[in-house]
Amino acid sequence: MQQQTKEKTIPLTRDDFIFLQLRELKDSMRDLNVEIRETRKEINARMDKLENRMDRLENEMRSTARHSQIMAGSVVAIALGVLYFVFTH
Repeated sequence: MQQQTKEKTIPLTRDDFIFLQLRELKDSMRDLNVEIRETRKEINARMDKLENRMDRLENEMRSTARHSQIMAGSVVAIALGVLYFVFTH
């Protein structure tokens, strides 16, 4: 006894085709949403890095400006001291 299997072909209706297309669209949208979330995470991480770099640069600029002011003050004080010495002796 051999069993014979018969394949039945079920024709797709217009509604079935639309349903399949909608299901594919839904899956594609789900994949796209996942990609968008991952991209947002990457962008946020990069923005955090940029903000940290900008903070460091700001601190360096402040430090450099303070250092320059101290240097300028020292040079002026030394110049005044030299002038005072020259004119008083």
